[in-house]
Amino acid sequence: MSFLYSILYTLVIGAVFIFLFIIAYDFLYGEKPEKQTKKIHKYFQKETIKKIDRLEHQPRKFTMYQVTMNSGIKKIKMKPGYKVVTMVPKEKNKK
Repeated sequence: MSFLYSILYTLVIGAVFIFLFIIAYDFLYGEKPEKQTKKIHKYFQKETIKKIDRLEHQPRKFTMYQVTMNSGIKKIKMKPGYKVVTMVPKEKNKK
């Protein structure tokens, strides 16, 4: 009976470590395009998205997207860990 408990304990602890490893890998190297588009759809859930274009990709740094919606076009930057940063156009100083 103790053999059964030790195998069950090993499987549970192994599953927890594998799950934590997957989460850490996604956080540090979040590069899955499917998850990135899901996050973009979740971020803009109140608006209708027509098209998502991938503008620039630098591994382990960021991925830049251009999102076309009914209300207009927005550029966003997706950082590892699937963090969405909205890009704001620079103001031109008029002299």
